[in-house]
Amino acid sequence: MDTLDNTPASAQADATTRRLYERLETLMAGQGEVLEMISTGAPLGIILNRIVAWVQVQSTDGALASVLLMDDEGQHLLHGAAPDLPAEYNTAIHGIKIGPDVGSCGTAAYRKLTTIVEDIATDPLWKDYKDLALAHGLHACWSSPLVGRTGKVLGTFAIYYRTPKSPVADDLHILKLVTRTAVLAIEHQQAEEEREQARKAEQVALEGVKEERRRLYQLFMNAPAMIAVLRGPDHVFELANPYYMKAVGADRKIIGKPIMEALPELASQGIFELLSSVYCTGTAHHGNELQISLDRNDDGKLEDCYFDFVYEPLVNDNGEVEGIFVHAVDVTEVVLARKRAEESEKQFRSFIYASPSPIGVYVGREMRIQTVNDAILEAWDRTREEVLGKTYYEVLHELADQPFFKILDDVYTSGIPYHATEDRVDLIRNGKRTTTYYNFTFSPLRDENGNVYGVMNTATEVTDLVRARQQLAEAEESLRGALEVAGMVTWRLDLKNGTMVFSARLKDWFGLSGNSAPISSLINLIHPDDRTRVSAAIELAKNGDGHYESQYRVVRNGKIKMLHSKGRVYKDEAGEPQYMTGTTRDVTIEKLMQEELEALVENRTLELKKANTDLQTVNDNLQQFVYVASHDLQEPLRKINIFTDIILKKHKANLAVEGQGYFTKISDAAQRMSGLLNDLLEFSRVGARKEIFFPTDLNRTISKIVVDYEVLIKHKNASIITDHIGMVDAVPIQMNQLFFNLVGNALKYSNAATSPLIHISSRMLPKHEILKYDRLNPKVDHCEIVVTDNGIGFEQEYAEQIFVIFQRLHRREQFEGTGIGLALCKKIVDFHNGIIFAKGNPGSGASFHIILPVKHVD
Repeated sequence: MDTLDNTPASAQADATTRRLYERLETLMAGQGEVLEMISTGAPLGIILNRIVAWVQVQSTDGALASVLLMDDEGQHLLHGAAPDLPAEYNTAIHGIKIGPDVGSCGTAAYRKLTTIVEDIATDPLWKDYKDLALAHGLHACWSSPLVGRTGKVLGTFAIYYRTPKSPVADDLHILKLVTRTAVLAIEHQQAEEEREQARKAEQVALEGVKEERRRLYQLFMNAPAMIAVLRGPDHVFELANPYYMKAVGADRKIIGKPIMEALPELASQGIFELLSSVYCTGTAHHGNELQISLDRNDDGKLEDCYFDFVYEPLVNDNGEVEGIFVHAVDVTEVVLARKRAEESEKQFRSFIYASPSPIGVYVGREMRIQTVNDAILEAWDRTREEVLGKTYYEVLHELADQPFFKILDDVYTSGIPYHATEDRVDLIRNGKRTTTYYNFTFSPLRDENGNVYGVMNTATEVTDLVRARQQLAEAEESLRGALEVAGMVTWRLDLKNGTMVFSARLKDWFGLSGNSAPISSLINLIHPDDRTRVSAAIELAKNGDGHYESQYRVVRNGKIKMLHSKGRVYKDEAGEPQYMTGTTRDVTIEKLMQEELEALVENRTLELKKANTDLQTVNDNLQQFVYVASHDLQEPLRKINIFTDIILKKHKANLAVEGQGYFTKISDAAQRMSGLLNDLLEFSRVGARKEIFFPTDLNRTISKIVVDYEVLIKHKNASIITDHIGMVDAVPIQMNQLFFNLVGNALKYSNAATSPLIHISSRMLPKHEILKYDRLNPKVDHCEIVVTDNGIGFEQEYAEQIFVIFQRLHRREQFEGTGIGLALCKKIVDFHNGIIFAKGNPGSGASFHIILPVKHVD
């Protein structure tokens, strides 16, 4: 039978066990309370204070607990919780820098190891801080680093004692338990803060997306252009701004409808096909001045409109096309205005070319010659090639010592026209300086904003008339001398009493009885429409420079006589007008001659206008013929190709070998004829319409051509080397045609035994080389592009013949072609105010040299 051990040692052990259980229960209860505070989201400061209180309550030795937190830089410890430590001590250690010998806490954080200091007074870790601790009655400090899951030090937990003290195993277990709990609280708080920051950031981002979408929507709706968004493969309208609705019909209901239902009139205009291509390929499409017919009023009446537009695919995060963004601008008015302007310019040029009078148009302040007719070229004794594109000063350098350059500049800068009558102009004709006389006008030309951009020069040569008048004047002077000797056409006017004394002939002209009369009586006998002007001329002479001149009519016996009077005022010593003497002559015949000449000029102008109209009709008929030859003749050629192809495929077995050969020749001939017509059409189009010049990257143009010839290049094992060519002002599509033909020729006329090598190089022409070519404008920079090959070459004597349309150096059986390609190249280069020539050597290849202006000048 067991007996109860009631010895003192047993009783003491039982008491120790009970204290341990009680202490353990206190710790567990405290930890549970702390964990509950963490789970309910209590603030970190309150939780840390609770941990400190929890530790201090379970201590039987008067322990004082402290929690320090690591700053963001991981270098300093900041006050976290220590409610029972002296406030001065807490303040002193707040912000302390960690290190290998910075007390218990600074050392524990630095080493990431629990640091036990049993006696602060003697431990070297406290050598710099023991005075502070001892002054506040602190003699022992055990500190453990608060290390998070990632290994980062979050702070320290420390226990202070008022007396030196060493920990037992239970103390270290409790320290470890409390440390883990504190780490849990700190990491939970940091996680909550990170989640809150992430939530706030996500909310800000979401609001930003919403605001961006709202702003984007407002931008689309308020954009001064047509904006629409189409969704899905059926292109359902999701958005259409007011400009888009105005363009297609403001009252039409299109939102939520597929475009085929919303705008059915587009069915046969290629729009649906374009949209489907963009949706399926994900490649944007750009269109310029596309003509579209719209039923804007939904009444079945289509209106022709013109648009510049972009179809841009809308791609989701997975890279899938889910819609199309439409951006367009209605350019109908611009296109129609340009067409009207082109027609007006065409009519204007026709008028200029048809005019029998010299006419020229000069643009810019440098007076660059843009348009001249045959009459002015004849007057200047120059050809069209010698003057177009050059300045007025370059062409008519003989005018340098005459006033016309300054007059032109004054008209351009002031905008005030200048009219000249019988002005002397010294011109170089037939290599000799020749004196001529012209009635001419310099009229300013203004753009749509009212700014002067040029000057139009219209003129009428009156050299013969002036010379005739000079001869007449000489004769009249001789006659006047004789008449003066006879005293027949002279007069003297007394300016004081207004009495005029005159010769007998003047008396007869006016129908007077005596040789004197009051000036007022003579004025009353002048034609009523001229009286005021004559009186004003007399007053002007009296009060002005003293010179009198007037021309007026006198009606007598139903006949009108035109008289021209000149006189001079004489004054006394005081400067007062005394009398005026002068002469009068009959200019009736001269006036009639002038009127007859003007009528003759007018009749000649009408005749030339009619001739121009007839020429325009011929040109229109020629254009119609080219259209018929290039379009209408294609249809029978296509049918020939189709039916011969059907016969060769379906009925080949029924044909003899010879018959099959005939049909093959028919098909080949029809295809050659079709190619010839297409080339002829391209040839006729160059220069037939107004083209717009753009800065054109020739390297990019040539790169595209190389891609076009990729199959042929691989087949012939050809190499194409392209140097840096650069930019020129040009019509891009014509540059493509030019180099497409030149590269194609180099590939076509290659040696069968040698892989083709094509080298395209470029250089800027020096000034002295530009001057070698009359066609080039020396005021503009030019570049030379050379296309060199190692093909079959040609005899140099044929270097000009190869650029003539339909001229070939080889039989069709040797090399295919229509004989138009190089002629088209020359026409394109000519249109760009450049030159093209070729150099060849049989069996050694050829080089084609193209010289183009870098900047386009009209």
